[in-house]
Amino acid sequence: ERLERESITFSAFYTDSYLPQAKADKKERSVEREEGLYKRWLSPALGDKPLKDITPFHLEKLKRDMATEGQSPRSVEYALAVVRQIFNTAKRLGVYAGENPTAKVKFPKPDNGRMRFLTHEEADTLLEALQAKSADVHDMALLSLYGGLRFGEVAALTWQDVDLKRGVLTIRDAKAGSRYAFLTEQTAEMLKGRERGAPADNVFVNRDGGAVGKISHTFFRAVDDLGLNKGIDDRRLKVCFHSLRHSHASWLIEEGADLYTVQKLLGHKTNVMTQRYAHLSENK
Repeated sequence: ERLERESITFSAFYTDSYLPQAKADKKERSVEREEGLYKRWLSPALGDKPLKDITPFHLEKLKRDMATEGQSPRSVEYALAVVRQIFNTAKRLGVYAGENPTAKVKFPKPDNGRMRFLTHEEADTLLEALQAKSADVHDMALLSLYGGLRFGEVAALTWQDVDLKRGVLTIRDAKAGSRYAFLTEQTAEMLKGRERGAPADNVFVNRDGGAVGKISHTFFRAVDDLGLNKGIDDRRLKVCFHSLRHSHASWLIEEGADLYTVQKLLGHKTNVMTQRYAHLSENK
């Protein structure tokens, strides 16, 4: 029984054990991303190998092959992280007893941090352009800009999370756990003007009445029409929806908030992400 257990292949364990658990525990978008990496990279490189026979050598080759094919450091890092999770799950379930092979592999450290934030004038112009195109996209952008919410947090917001009397939003099940976000006069007025549904209904819905699944192309068209990304090649400097949250944090720092406060308001698990705003804090 022990020999049979230790001879299970990477693909067999992924398909029979890891994937069903991931579908039960993780968000749909995360599972889809992992499945894509598995089919394109992990299965061809590791699929037919027993878990016990996979070594750091195989993972270094995986890193090299992905880099040669033009995959970004972030994609390579993500793929190795999935392998690490698979082996950790196998150990927890008693299927694998050895050392996790990813422990001796150096993960790429991509610098994907968004560096661009909007001025107040740029933000006002963008919101005005969005309002002319779509009230829903405008309202979602407004909430991210003045509440510091990620797109997924805006999309997941339900009416039971909105407390207009106290002026707070409850952000549930975020990356670093649940937290509160404070409403400004603009965001409070916007929410008051929206048709309120049942407590469990989403604040923002798609055409079918379900939760919004992705950022609308309307947002990107407005950015392009305004030329906010004209002549910019570095994706870190391009305006995207996440730039709204980034702008919110940057404005807080410029107005005198300390890094610890910004970390808590934005829901960063550690201060590593918040440190990108340190230069603003030093220059205020």
